[in-house]
Amino acid sequence: MKVLVLDLVHGGKVLAEEYLKRGDDVTATDVYHVTPRDIMGDLKHKGARVMLDPPAEHFDLLVQPCHCADAFIGQATYDKRIWYSEAVGEFIRDKRFRVEITGVKGKTSTAYILAHILSEQGKHVYLHCSRGMGPYAKGKHFITEFKSIAPPMLLTMPKGEYDVMVCEVSLGGSGKADIAAITNLVGNPGIAKNTRTSEDAKKYVLTDRGVNIVAEEEQGIWSKYGKPLRTYGHRVTPIGKPVFGEPLKVSVDYRGRHEATLRADYLALQYLRSFDIALEICDAMGVPAETVIDAMESFPGVPGRGEVSVENGIRYLKDRNPGISHMSIDYLLSCLKQMDVLGNAVIMMDPVNRKVCDKLDKDEIGEVCARYGVPIVLTQPGEEQKVPEGKDTVICMVKEGYQ
Repeated sequence: MKVLVLDLVHGGKVLAEEYLKRGDDVTATDVYHVTPRDIMGDLKHKGARVMLDPPAEHFDLLVQPCHCADAFIGQATYDKRIWYSEAVGEFIRDKRFRVEITGVKGKTSTAYILAHILSEQGKHVYLHCSRGMGPYAKGKHFITEFKSIAPPMLLTMPKGEYDVMVCEVSLGGSGKADIAAITNLVGNPGIAKNTRTSEDAKKYVLTDRGVNIVAEEEQGIWSKYGKPLRTYGHRVTPIGKPVFGEPLKVSVDYRGRHEATLRADYLALQYLRSFDIALEICDAMGVPAETVIDAMESFPGVPGRGEVSVENGIRYLKDRNPGISHMSIDYLLSCLKQMDVLGNAVIMMDPVNRKVCDKLDKDEIGEVCARYGVPIVLTQPGEEQKVPEGKDTVICMVKEGYQ
């Protein structure tokens, strides 16, 4: 079969190698013109024809990431097109218990909470997320390497006798997970130069062999794809008024009613939706309530995500996250508003580099901040952040690029 693989950045090399193993005639194209030469050379050495742009030829099969605009196809033609997620579903052979988590917001937090709870249950857990990949044990993620969270990377999981593979996936999934979870579809952002939507890509995570978990309010969106669903929501709710820098008491609806106290060194209020879906996954896996409650109380937060401290009378919240957007800032500020700490607050935004800075939705972010009455200072990449005088709440945000 004559196969054209678009985009070597987001796992195209992995798929090209799979088609080569199958004996296909593979053309792999670096349509974004950013793939290192050694990677392209390795693929060529394995037998693929490697090009920057698709040739004006006819192919039996086009394999394309859903977020890649059709304009990149150029003058190539094809009999059949499949998305990367569909190709992953055809090739994946990993029999270990796997949870795939996608969504617009909250993927990494959900994956971390789930990995922590399962680890506390005594399971041998492997965690692959936007922060890196490696075993999770004793409240810590031992990151051994960094890979994209694009669907094809599900084909590259390391060998090992892990009880559970917890995998964050950016746009889609294998459709073969034991449990598939979609955190949310907030805003249903456009992809592929707004020719498709996030829903178009994320629906491929829905599994035909296990449990699918989606938000209660989004059941109508996902039910049309004909996969059995269970919904999550309202399992974890605050008790009393939350206070910045203090532990958060919560009511937990999990195989009975319980109370738990979440740690004070991260903004636990911001994590409640992620706790909700993680607990729904745990319920589907039969995790005992005692294990869940104990693990919730010992969960340390995701490193760099909503870290809380008070220094010299100034409240600091530090958030380092590739998913920072007007939506995430809106949610963060809504949490801080409940704590009455926005009266004299400022946001310090560091976009890391010019490429990331250009991708910030500055106008929408500015509108959100204005609605809460919080000024925002956008620093230049690499510039030292200097806190304006007189501010008693400083929200330090670092917008990173995705792996």
